[in-house]
Amino acid sequence: MIENKGGAGGGISYAYVARAEPGGNSQSPGMTPPGPILLFSIYRSDIPRFERLLVRALPDIPIHSASNPEEATPYLESTAVLYGWGFPPDMLEKMPNLRWVQKIGAGVDEIIERWPFGRDVLLTRTDGKLIAPRMAEYVLGAILDKTLRLDRARRQQQECIWEFFDIDTIRNLSIGIAGLGEIGSVVADTLRSLGARTLGWRRSPAPSSAVDELFTGEAALPRFVGACDVLVLVLPLTKETKGLFGTDIFAHCRRGMHFINVGRGALIDERALLSAIDANVVAHATLDVVATEPLPADHPFWSNPRVTITPHVCGPLVAEDVVPHFVANYEAFSRGHPLKNIIDLEKQY
Repeated sequence: MIENKGGAGGGISYAYVARAEPGGNSQSPGMTPPGPILLFSIYRSDIPRFERLLVRALPDIPIHSASNPEEATPYLESTAVLYGWGFPPDMLEKMPNLRWVQKIGAGVDEIIERWPFGRDVLLTRTDGKLIAPRMAEYVLGAILDKTLRLDRARRQQQECIWEFFDIDTIRNLSIGIAGLGEIGSVVADTLRSLGARTLGWRRSPAPSSAVDELFTGEAALPRFVGACDVLVLVLPLTKETKGLFGTDIFAHCRRGMHFINVGRGALIDERALLSAIDANVVAHATLDVVATEPLPADHPFWSNPRVTITPHVCGPLVAEDVVPHFVANYEAFSRGHPLKNIIDLEKQY
């Protein structure tokens, strides 16, 4: 079972506590037998690197791997720990001995609404700080592409035109970051270090040292978006944030805004975004995530010259960056110690 161990400062931490088998000896208090682990990635090319690092760190633990449910089937009944991403949520229902799931990645939205275990199985995620620097680079690149007017430079090169044009600087921008968790805070720090004025919005009233001005609560969201030259979404997808950025919010945006989404596609009402672009409220949208992935071939985003699409490449899950976090959690799990980055099932993040 999962035991709530309280936690300093009002926080919540959990540890797995082993149960004694009928007629047998229980493990030492707070201990649980290790493994076996199922490594799952929909990208087969990921598996050798992850597997190599896991085997090296946990040489005595049975580790199996799969890139689709059919390959996983022989291991589902015996697996105690699932480390992966891209697995179908209904696969979890076929794993009777599962004790803990760690998502490779910082978001769990595709799992959480169909989570079948309640608190009987632990759910954790990769620490966002491990992928935040790469995401900050993506956001910075998207902003500088527009600030330096590199799109015009590319057009002029294609037409063999040598013609001077003025460029802007990030120091003239007020950049808003919606979502100030581990990733959003790093994004804000990166942009502020280059001289941008940073604004932040979060649902909770918790303070943030990463931004120059903080807006909190849903009532403050219209004022927040109205103060931004660039708006960056780094929010998790929950029942409260799904479709949050729709017609009502776009109506309050500063005219000519650059809109960037590296959070989750379903945060946005996509029709409302296209309308905001048509009305010149949003000058350009840079989207690394969309509501339906892969983006359907007939989606209007593809052909809109004021939309830049990248195929969810922001924040790549590099094995060497994220496996040590899982290994540390696995060792804590084996000893009955609190794990890091536990998902609050009610908050959904």
